[in-house]
Amino acid sequence: MHIVGRETECARLAALLDEARAGQGRSIVLRGEPGIGKTALLDHLAEIADDCTVVRAAGVEFESELALASLSELIGPLFPVVRELPARYADVLRTLAVRDVAQDADDSAAPSAAAAGRHAVYAAILALLTTAAARRPLVCLIDDAHWIDDASSAALLFTARRLLADPALIVFATRDVPEFDAPGIETLRLEGLSERASLQLLARSGNVPALVGVRLAALTMGNPLALLELPRVLPLESADSLSELVEPLPTTKLLQRAFAASLVSMSARQRQALLVCAAAGSAELEVVARALKALGIELAALDEGAVGGLVQITQRMVTFRHPLIRSAVYAQAGPGERWQAHAALADACTSPKDADRRAWHLACATVGPDEQVATALVATADRARRTGGIVAQAAALERAAELTGEPVLRATRICAAVTVWSAAGALDHSEELLDQAETLAGDDVSARIAMLGDRAYHAVLRGRTGDIFDMLVAEAAGAGPEDRLTAGRMLSLAMNAPLARWDIAATLEVCTKVMALTAPDGRPNPAFPKGAVRLALAQVLAGQPAGAELARACVAVCERHVPNGACAELAEVLMYIEDYSLARRMIDRDIAGARAVGDIALLGYGLRRRAQLEIRVGRPLTAYSDALECASVADAMAQPTTIAASRATLSMVTAVLGRADDCAAHAEEAMRLCPDDLETEVRVRYALGLVALAGGRGEDAVVELDRADTALRSVVEPAVVPVAADLAEALVRVGRPDEARRVLDRLDAAVAATGRHGRRAAALRCRALLAHGTAVGPLFTEALEAHGAVDEPLERARTLLCQGQWLRRSRRRQDAHRPLTAALEIFESAEARLWAEQARHELTVLGLRTLPSADRPDLGILTPQEWRIAWAAAQGRTSREIAAEVLLSVRTVDHHLGNVYRKLGVSSRRALIRQFGGSAELPG
Repeated sequence: MHIVGRETECARLAALLDEARAGQGRSIVLRGEPGIGKTALLDHLAEIADDCTVVRAAGVEFESELALASLSELIGPLFPVVRELPARYADVLRTLAVRDVAQDADDSAAPSAAAAGRHAVYAAILALLTTAAARRPLVCLIDDAHWIDDASSAALLFTARRLLADPALIVFATRDVPEFDAPGIETLRLEGLSERASLQLLARSGNVPALVGVRLAALTMGNPLALLELPRVLPLESADSLSELVEPLPTTKLLQRAFAASLVSMSARQRQALLVCAAAGSAELEVVARALKALGIELAALDEGAVGGLVQITQRMVTFRHPLIRSAVYAQAGPGERWQAHAALADACTSPKDADRRAWHLACATVGPDEQVATALVATADRARRTGGIVAQAAALERAAELTGEPVLRATRICAAVTVWSAAGALDHSEELLDQAETLAGDDVSARIAMLGDRAYHAVLRGRTGDIFDMLVAEAAGAGPEDRLTAGRMLSLAMNAPLARWDIAATLEVCTKVMALTAPDGRPNPAFPKGAVRLALAQVLAGQPAGAELARACVAVCERHVPNGACAELAEVLMYIEDYSLARRMIDRDIAGARAVGDIALLGYGLRRRAQLEIRVGRPLTAYSDALECASVADAMAQPTTIAASRATLSMVTAVLGRADDCAAHAEEAMRLCPDDLETEVRVRYALGLVALAGGRGEDAVVELDRADTALRSVVEPAVVPVAADLAEALVRVGRPDEARRVLDRLDAAVAATGRHGRRAAALRCRALLAHGTAVGPLFTEALEAHGAVDEPLERARTLLCQGQWLRRSRRRQDAHRPLTAALEIFESAEARLWAEQARHELTVLGLRTLPSADRPDLGILTPQEWRIAWAAAQGRTSREIAAEVLLSVRTVDHHLGNVYRKLGVSSRRALIRQFGGSAELPG
């Protein structure tokens, strides 16, 4: 097919195709107004890719609410490849292909229904496309991408960004609208044809006078489809025939006028037949034929439409020559005709795999409340949930609520839709729905509590829990016996308001009320263990010994649940009470569970807490890997509070690693996203103060650490954000010993109340810095003994560094050598570079020779993605294992490893393991 006036665009697509053939994965978005030539370019690309496997899909406006409809169309021809995939991917893809209603009643009937979460779908699609590409170069063409359903869009964009070293090309064609956003993917914007090219195209329509052609080219602004269609419906004998078109009109209006005009000469039965096709979307021809027959119309009624070029009939389906024809056909019909068409299509969708289509056709054919249709939509929403179609799920629930007559049930369904819309990031729309639910709930306590629970969750996501705090407390107080558990769940969210401002007394009060509602016997309630976990947290923060006992009592209860965040939440409390091994067990359980079901919210939640744990136990490089993945997950969720929390964690990790610039950048972003969240600010200030202290910038350290310390005055537990000892040390370094003693007095009192070994050791270290003469040595000795009771190697190394500095200043050169060397080894093994520099400087001042610095990679050399892959490889994981973890193809993982080797100057995995200080064995 010869394309007029698109030489540059055709050349770019051909170059991308050649790169894909050579094994370099590529993707591109073609953007432009309707009729600008996007589909023609896709057709051209399909023609020149005759040596490739070409698969296509097109978005349809009606099907934008059918989860994974476009994706299923695209991957259908590749299904023979499924048998080559690992079982976990094959099961997910089979679930997508066979959406059997009979499986709804029992998820276990579907082999992977529970596993087909959003990320599980992403991973399976990536595996399918890369495996198919390994057989033969693969070209995926997605037309009208602005209309493909959200689940398909997310999966395809996710895959497109990860095809770096696979022989595959993905091309999206979309109108220039915000509905389809593809950051990070090359965009080719199509403009109108030049006057010369427009006249060439008009020549295909017959003998159009030159002046008319020039005028029409200007009026259509060079839109190819308009240039081809308007001559069919406008008299073009002279320029006067265009007199009604006095200025360039929006192309969509011009084309719709042209297409609508072509319908005028058709009979009512023919127009009705086309209307059924327009409403059917990409339904199979058999479904369309059944619907037409129910209306007393034969399939032959479509012949005139086919002859006129409006539709094309194949053995599989009826397709419109252009989406605007479908829109024109649907728009010219009256409401009654549309309802009739959808009702006929609903009756024609008899196959179990068409259950979602049937539900939506019924919804489009229904005017007033209809519980049967609403129930069908709820089932559709559940199927969408199981396959990661979050927007489709929310839309189905919202429409189900609209068709629900009973007010309280309608409010309940609205709240269900709100929960999903919130997870999709549509907070403004969710809050509008909540206003409706509140009116419908009336005096029904259960419904009001459910609605308030959603409002509380919104407040958490926006970082404004205080806005609703009083309302939550008041509503929970009025809950009846049958609503106590629901009220307790709702009220537990209210703890975020006082906790965000470090008001521990208020936090403890709320959590005590939650426990009274959900577990009045004082033991963790298996139906809601988070109530007890949160009370344990509040008690620990308040310095109450009962908190540690309650936390340990929660372990067995939380482990009996499907991973839902309770274990990770409990792990945070266990970390504060220095039970690090048990905390790791809890966090690892939730992270593994999140990966298994593709729950990215739970994954990010667990990774953030595990990064904090890895810092405590002296493994900041491992913490960095977790924090990077956490940040990637947070970005995918697109919720400001989640992103801010991930950046605060990265600021802490990079502070320990001694990367001051990175720490400052992450801290700045966290504060920008949540400027009023005091909890985030404290963690960020602590990170900035710690990196300043490690870098010898005492005054800066005092400023940042003092701000954090001031905000934490109501917190008794000293291990939450362990700022006190660092502030005391910074004050000593800048010559303010009296202030340092006052800080240490408060720390000593907190240690006495909680018995934290690590904080006691840090306090003794700082007391040694303040002491003089013979009192210094015993304090350091006592501090090191206290370090022996808890696994915090970096804290122990800091005490050794301070002891060595004191010994060196006391002219005890030989005695200073041992603690300084030991400190240096710990700092370097942990990549805590600024602390390592201090230890190495002290040894240099002593005049003692030190070993060369470990040949470790500078983190800044590698991109975050490269660093995660390099770190995983250094731990002994195979490329296939890494690919499954980071959701990339094996080829792309090897591509990134090649870049890592080049940047680091190594040539093997053995050298990489050595450079990262790993002790892992090479994978077999």
